[in-house]
Amino acid sequence: MAGRAAAADYPSQSIQLIISFPPGGATDVLARELAIKMGAVLDQSIVVVNRPGAAGLIGMQAAARSNPDGYTLYISSVGSTTINEAINGVQRITLDDLDAVGGIASAPHILVTPAQSGIRDVKGLVEHLKAKQGAANYASMGAGTLSNLEAEIFKEQTGVQAVQIPYKGSSQALPEVISGSSIFMFDSPSSSLPQQKAGRINVLAVASAERLASLPDVPTLSELGIKGLESENLFALMVPKGTPADRVAIVAKALKTVQADPAFQKAIEGPGFEISEISGADTPRFIQAQRAFWKQKVQSLHISAAQ
Repeated sequence: MAGRAAAADYPSQSIQLIISFPPGGATDVLARELAIKMGAVLDQSIVVVNRPGAAGLIGMQAAARSNPDGYTLYISSVGSTTINEAINGVQRITLDDLDAVGGIASAPHILVTPAQSGIRDVKGLVEHLKAKQGAANYASMGAGTLSNLEAEIFKEQTGVQAVQIPYKGSSQALPEVISGSSIFMFDSPSSSLPQQKAGRINVLAVASAERLASLPDVPTLSELGIKGLESENLFALMVPKGTPADRVAIVAKALKTVQADPAFQKAIEGPGFEISEISGADTPRFIQAQRAFWKQKVQSLHISAAQ
């Protein structure tokens, strides 16, 4: 009876939605759209809180250590988080310190170069990097992020060399690509597509199994013979471990309502997101599969925390 009463009274105050990246990146775009739509469903305001740094660990730690009362939500970039775990080994805070509500959406990264470079396809980028013989930089969203590992796999598959310049998220890294300081980056469509339309960057390929609906003419790297870059970039909604099950159920129902809303689907499709069908129960299994996948990649590429 008390549990039903608690659920009936929830939410009675604003909810914070923590993300691990700064404003302007893919996670931020998704979070703000979700906060508006889910806030309307729950009839309560949802405030996005940006906690960037340490390849997502700062935000995840803030969420995991929050009061498990249903008033803290967290959006995890599962790929980046499991990569960081694979690189750093045992960590004090992992996704196991949170409970899964369910997958929100997935957004494969795209390979971009400065428009001023004149590089318009992957063949041209590879030729440029080989000519530079290692004297070139690539930007990433941070050491230990999906953006970082994708670039390292690309280097391995194509036999090129480039030095990583890590930043705290796409919004900080992308300007360095636009300026030409870094010659390429694996970035989120939500950040890069507006810059492509403005003529500041070129989009060369998509790091996914299939082409993006918003970029039908851009090939996948797999189509070009570059393998190992078909990972699903899942963004999942999480809560601090121990959050009451009845409140998690309310949040999960609100999430499903938002995902079924054509207006939400349209709003996130433009930036390159696709609605995820992964449930709260399936999310832990997906996380374990990603851990195994990225552990193998980290080992095969000989990547360590020192790098």
